[in-house]
Amino acid sequence: MTIKKEKSYGKLASESYGIWFPENPEGYEDTAFYRQFIQDKGEPALELGCGDGRLLVPFVCEGLDVSGVDLSPHMLDICRAKAKAKGVSPHLYQQGMQALDLPQKYKTVFIPYGSFMLVSDLNDAQATLKGAYQHLQKNGTLIIPLFLPYLHDIHIEAPQENIWRIRREGMRNQDGALVKCWEKAHYDFTQQLEIAEFRLEVFKDGELIESDEENMRLRWYTQEQFREMLAEAGFAQITCRKGYSALPAEEKDSEFTFIAKKLST
Repeated sequence: MTIKKEKSYGKLASESYGIWFPENPEGYEDTAFYRQFIQDKGEPALELGCGDGRLLVPFVCEGLDVSGVDLSPHMLDICRAKAKAKGVSPHLYQQGMQALDLPQKYKTVFIPYGSFMLVSDLNDAQATLKGAYQHLQKNGTLIIPLFLPYLHDIHIEAPQENIWRIRREGMRNQDGALVKCWEKAHYDFTQQLEIAEFRLEVFKDGELIESDEENMRLRWYTQEQFREMLAEAGFAQITCRKGYSALPAEEKDSEFTFIAKKLST
């Protein structure tokens, strides 16, 4: 099977990520959710799509044994710098999550919100699940949250098709520059893809000093589709929760989290 190379976050996008997604932000449920799962299901743990370490670095600082994988070298550079500043040195690997090749197996593998959906090719998505399965210990647990982008957008309102809009903006800590992220997106309901273009602009004293453009494709899944994919990859005891809660998901939910077990060696 041919593995397609997914596009990773560029330098400016990586540097700007922490403006909108800081460590332990109020109102984000995932930090406590993943922490509890790692504590309950066991270590070592692996975060696929660890990015700049928003989740990973605080967990390691708390004494949890968590390693990280990300495709973007820029994200990993930021993650390493943040970890070094706090006196920790987690194992970090630059790999696509669809082509995992790591030296150990884990009790818990988790993927942060929406990151699995960035693997937009269906064959690569299935390869990601199989790779996660192969890197789990017996009785290990996989956790993957998903969402339906055409029903729910966690940042502002749902995108208007092919119309540029401000997705988010914020101040950069190191120099006080204003960073704006513009988005233009549309949905392909046949392929179950959100196809988006992003334009990043950095302003200092009212003057544009830097800009870049990024493209992103998100593939969404129904609960039934993803349950079948997990089973095909070898997982058992597959459950689906409403968001980050302990409640079972309903068909109408726009956010849901899958939890699955590897029962064999």
